[in-house]
Amino acid sequence: MGMSSSKNKKKENEKKLEKEKTENKENKDNKKGKDNVKKIKNILSDKAPKGNNDFDVLFIVDATGSMANYIQAAKEETQNISEDLRQAYPEMKFKYGYIFYRDPIDSKSDIHEIIDLTDNVNSLPGKISKIRAYGGGDMPEDWVGAYKNANGKISWRNGVRIIIHLADAGAHGKLFTSDDNYPEEENKLINELEKCIEKKIDIFGYVILEESRKSFEECSKIYRNKGGSYEILNFFQNTTANYALDAVDYGSGIRRSPGGEDYSKREEGEFQREVNRNFRMNAVRNVADRMKRREEESK
Repeated sequence: MGMSSSKNKKKENEKKLEKEKTENKENKDNKKGKDNVKKIKNILSDKAPKGNNDFDVLFIVDATGSMANYIQAAKEETQNISEDLRQAYPEMKFKYGYIFYRDPIDSKSDIHEIIDLTDNVNSLPGKISKIRAYGGGDMPEDWVGAYKNANGKISWRNGVRIIIHLADAGAHGKLFTSDDNYPEEENKLINELEKCIEKKIDIFGYVILEESRKSFEECSKIYRNKGGSYEILNFFQNTTANYALDAVDYGSGIRRSPGGEDYSKREEGEFQREVNRNFRMNAVRNVADRMKRREEESK
């Protein structure tokens, strides 16, 4: 075989291997998608009980610089979440809203952005697409501002109310974050949590990075001690532990890995798909859990 023929043969083999690699990846992603739909159907197997059918879902999302993937997931998955829940609970009247918060306490140019509760789910992707991840001076963020807006600027109805809070950084105040220069924020946050309890809002707090765990834990203690329902979960609970750790670090923009992995070689789309899957699955599970409790309360 001539030199030219040998090179051509090698190129053909390389193209064939690359094509097989791409097809295998697509098949794997398709399988994950089908598995995800199957899991959602299993979660939503229970019927809704009779009673007030209003159900308000407010997402509170840290919108500082490290959270772009989660804002994108909100944009891409809210309609899927709505459709999942509509099919499972057709008698329920769901509304969805968003609070995207930053840290004007430390960075005066930061602002919070609010999308009030609406049943016009088709309008949400366009509104969320205008949200940008930016700001956040020190590590803690303005949880007080987020919950103050939840209490004062959201049109809650007189039905089931839940907050799904996603954070990769904690709240201001040493009670919530071990190193912070704004002690006055502690009582402010406690006051806002107490208002949420009065409104009978159930809260699901999602830890994205460990920096947020202490704040969620302290908020949960305060909430539960006063009779409220507050559950803490890992955002990446639906993936393997190792991948979750890697994904979290990659999502925050921190180029580090316990195993020495070079994150620059990881496809960004892979991580975004993982965030989307968990965003959708977590929200659906939270609603399903609350529906089960609602059924128990109605007996």
